[in-house]
Amino acid sequence: MRCQHVKNEAFLFLWSSIRTALLPAVEGLVTVTDEPGDWRVETHEGRPFLTLRIQRHHVGLYLLPMYYHPGVCDAALVPFRHGKSTVRFTLTTEPPFEALKTTMERAKAVVGAY
Repeated sequence: MRCQHVKNEAFLFLWSSIRTALLPAVEGLVTVTDEPGDWRVETHEGRPFLTLRIQRHHVGLYLLPMYYHPGVCDAALVPFRHGKSTVRFTLTTEPPFEALKTTMERAKAVVGAY
């Protein structure tokens, strides 16, 4: 079955593994969208927290707390960063799951301060 809104189905497994790794870190926040290839989480105040989306050539993690507080980004994620609040993953490199966990814990700690 083809997902109509997924730009590149080859990334579904990568997207799913990243989403699974991030789920414990967003416990208590509000899931707005949760479809294959597109996951969006907000704070209880309605502020965006993260979006994990399959794009044409990568899986993008868009983490708003990182925009306002760049220090939440773990050093191991720096090579994957693109812009102030975007982390991109491709099929050629294993995501640093521990760094993602650390970054998510730091990002959740600043909820309400952005």
